Amino acid sequence: MTGIPPECERLAARLRMLRDRRRLTLSALATESAYSKSSWQRWLAGRSVPPWPAVSVLCRLADEPEPGVRALWELAERAWSRRTATRALPVRDGAREAPDPAASRDAAPAPTPTPTPAPVGPSVRLFRKRLIGRVAAGVAGVAALVACTVFLLTGAGRVASDASAGFRVGCTGVACNGKDPGPPLCGVEPKTLLHVQTPTGIGLEIRYNPLCRAAWARVWNAPTGSTLTFTVPGQPTQRVTAAHADDTDPFVYTDLAAVPGHGHDMKACVTPGPKTPATCYAVPQP
Repeated sequence: MTGIPPECERLAARLRMLRDRRRLTLSALATESAYSKSSWQRWLAGRSVPPWPAVSVLCRLADEPEPGVRALWELAERAWSRRTATRALPVRDGAREAPDPAASRDAAPAPTPTPTPAPVGPSVRLFRKRLIGRVAAGVAGVAALVACTVFLLTGAGRVASDASAGFRVGCTGVACNGKDPGPPLCGVEPKTLLHVQTPTGIGLEIRYNPLCRAAWARVWNAPTGSTLTFTVPGQPTQRVTAAHADDTDPFVYTDLAAVPGHGHDMKACVTPGPKTPATCYAVPQP
């Protein structure tokens, strides 16, 4: 089986971002959507594509407009359909299951029937005419099959590539300042510039999306009341305070800050409590 298509990875990343925004547990998603926790776990990991009604429920819970997510879902659903159509047929009890109609497109063409001797009566000229017609029909059938196969192997991939190329983020540079990474799609496939654990056990990352030319910081395992600040020189400082419920995902992240790509280092600082000094980390601007 091939790896997970990139379109499915993008959708899964967006769904995780929406879930993180509202700190939704798997139990809450299962209750609100009527889909099981195991299904949500599989969808959030990108191991399969959820049905649109499930995605629509998550959009509603996260107060997310549907059109942008719908576009990602359609690309992922199309890529997943192509992936599953090319899977090998399973074998059970020594017998192969009935062939999938989609797989029949790749089946070898039936051999051209061997012409039978001309029946007694028709002239040699009529026999040759019929034989040439049969051969021509066979060649045309093979050519059609080859053309169909070439389209499936190259044309479909090109269509999918063109669709993927239509992916656009919702902001760039200073237009991203102060925005949540999720709605403008800056949280889809970001680069991690820093991944550390502070002396108090808090996980800290600085993430960057080159399409948005913006970055943000996030923490996990941070106690309630912890403060995270993220600073890019020349841009507004972004700040967030951890306020966890008892049973929610612990990720906390700042809003976006534009990254001009020059000047002093970016810096993220986390303060576990009012009597604990801040721990800061810096990375160069990409």
